[in-house]
Amino acid sequence: MTRPVRATGTRLLRGYSHGHRRVVVCFHHAGGGMSAFRGWADVLAPTTDVVLVQLKGREDRIGEPLTDHLDDLAVEIARGICAMPYDDVVLLGHSMGATVAWAVADAIWSVYRRRVRVVLSAQAPPPYDPEAAGRLFAQGDGCESAVEILGAVGGVSARAVGEFYADTLAADLAWMSREFPALAPRALPVDLYCVAADGDRLLAPGVMDGWASLTTRHFSQSIVPGGHMYLLTDPTPLLHLVKELALQDSAEKVATVVQ
Repeated sequence: MTRPVRATGTRLLRGYSHGHRRVVVCFHHAGGGMSAFRGWADVLAPTTDVVLVQLKGREDRIGEPLTDHLDDLAVEIARGICAMPYDDVVLLGHSMGATVAWAVADAIWSVYRRRVRVVLSAQAPPPYDPEAAGRLFAQGDGCESAVEILGAVGGVSARAVGEFYADTLAADLAWMSREFPALAPRALPVDLYCVAADGDRLLAPGVMDGWASLTTRHFSQSIVPGGHMYLLTDPTPLLHLVKELALQDSAEKVATVVQ
């Protein structure tokens, strides 16, 4: 009989533990929150623990405006992750969350000299200029699905959720325009896995090729069906990738023991 998944952690990092030594840390998109990864902890329970990042200004943190500098936020998240009892860490971010995840990977390496694996979904690589940063996520291209999913959380009306979503999205776009241009691109010694959607009207799949120059280790990119917000309509490709990385990690540990 498996043990139930239990939620722990802080307001910023919400942990769902099943007793594994590996974890996937999930970073949500602009305008969204940790509910974008609703159900992931249960699906991944057999292979990995899950930590969901919940930034200020959304869902149960709606009253806390997101004003943090990106570098300070990245160091805070990195500190929290490195204090957790995990041997293997995967950072996974979608759209805005991908850039935040990359900044955290940079902080984890710079401050703690720990290598992580990084999964980046539907996001262009830095450098960013202020106007481009504000266009990295826009309404349309599947955002209606976000409203529907958020509306199902807590049973509130879709119209009310839409209003909250629009306000949060606008605040996130302003934050991105202010903070993302300061992110200096530099190569990190991390394994990097990029995922692009073939129907993304905001980001051509080939744009993500630019991430290859930002790692000195393994790089791969896969193309999945859907639009920019495929994560909300069908997260299966990302869940499958996380499971594959967990199996790869287990195989590597076995090989090390045998040697």
